[in-house]
Amino acid sequence: MPRAIGYVRVSTDKQLDNTSIDKQKEEIEKYCKKHQLTLVHIYDEGAHSAENMKDRKMFKEMYHHAFDKEEDIDYVVVFKSDRISRDNLDALYIYKRITEANKHLICIADNIDTRDKNAKLLYHIMSLVAELERDMIKFRTSTGMEKNHESGNLNGGKIYGYYTENKELKLDPNEAKVVKYIFEKYAIDQWGYRKIASNLNEQNIQTKNGKQWTITAVKTILNNRIYIGEVKWRGDYQKGKHTRIIDDNLWNETQKILRIKSYIPEKLHPGSYPLSGLIKCPECGSPMVQGNSSKKYKYYQCSRNKNSGKCACSSNLINKEYAEQFVFNYFYKTLKSLNLTVPITNTAMSTISSEVEPIEHKIKDIKIELQRLTKKKSNIISWRSDDVLDEVTFRQQMKDIRNEESKLFQFLNTLEKQLEQRQKPNLVENVSFAIEKLEVFFEVISNEDKKKILHSFIDSIYVNRGNSTKERTIKEIKFKFDLEYISQFYQSA
Repeated sequence: MPRAIGYVRVSTDKQLDNTSIDKQKEEIEKYCKKHQLTLVHIYDEGAHSAENMKDRKMFKEMYHHAFDKEEDIDYVVVFKSDRISRDNLDALYIYKRITEANKHLICIADNIDTRDKNAKLLYHIMSLVAELERDMIKFRTSTGMEKNHESGNLNGGKIYGYYTENKELKLDPNEAKVVKYIFEKYAIDQWGYRKIASNLNEQNIQTKNGKQWTITAVKTILNNRIYIGEVKWRGDYQKGKHTRIIDDNLWNETQKILRIKSYIPEKLHPGSYPLSGLIKCPECGSPMVQGNSSKKYKYYQCSRNKNSGKCACSSNLINKEYAEQFVFNYFYKTLKSLNLTVPITNTAMSTISSEVEPIEHKIKDIKIELQRLTKKKSNIISWRSDDVLDEVTFRQQMKDIRNEESKLFQFLNTLEKQLEQRQKPNLVENVSFAIEKLEVFFEVISNEDKKKILHSFIDSIYVNRGNSTKERTIKEIKFKFDLEYISQFYQSA
């Protein structure tokens, strides 16, 4: 029996959803049973916008599953075409990829079956309708929110110091006291963001979302004009209907200090911290970041401690030099053990092949353009000989042509070198050398590239608990893929 996978989703625009997730699944199951299709799996996206594909995790999993050769999927089944996408170009791209792979797309409610030669036209029309619906929803929503803003009301969101009642902001007396406390500590007592956050956490005062205060949370409060009685929509401020918490004098003094401190200071603790975000705090599990280190001693520090103070978590400092040397060495050893030369070479060769043809076309176009300029020069010289052009015009015209020729020759030279490199790649030797001498390769690349590579391969780094930095050692390095599976896969390939 042919094999099928399903995909279900409801829009975040609730007024459009007249077909629940369960109903969509039921219809897909009924369709597959009626048409004798083996339903392998239904991917459930839940409530998620169809405006783009990149943010839809289940859609991407479904997409990769559909084109996995080992899975041998024949059909992708959805309840309606707009479940795939409300963007016309995205929808057509998916249609093209599925049909070119000799697979079929079924949209049950729209009666679309790509085995039918008329399906493409119908699918195109329905995707255009879906996109128009999306744009109309945006317009109606935007217009309503704009009118609400002009009336002095807030367009949604939780604001510390207030609560919402009948779509109006009402003052929360207890939270309002905290807001004023933050402003006074910053503007009058000259406290910094971290000190304010740490002090609030020590008093067991939580944010609107029931979390601990951070540097960002404090900074957001100090910059929010809603506390002086204004509301914001798309960069425009209007006088609001709600009660203000901060008077003009305190607000102005706060903004004055914020401006003074707004310049970007010289980095106190220079250097790269490529493991930031990967190392997890041994106490609370939060990411560890650049610590408040000295020039001589550098550490990774718990981000919760750095942002919210000791009440949130201990600093749990980890020696930077030790951590990076340990992780780098483990990373080198792991990559070398995987025998990646062949798969990397094959992938690179495939990319190179796809790049050669466009370069050849571009070289051809440049040569045609150079021929045109040569002919143009000949005409200008002829016109000058016949006194059609005066000397000044002639010189200017020739100068312009030479400048244009120079740019084209320079570009042509670059393209020809690129083409030569792509047509005669010594890839196997180069890739083998890069993997074998990974330490050397890693040493010469930029700090930013090091960080990108490590974050692409490593999911998280776990640390042993300890009372001192010497006791806090690396316990486990978790990769984003199954090392054993990859090793076995490439050995068998």
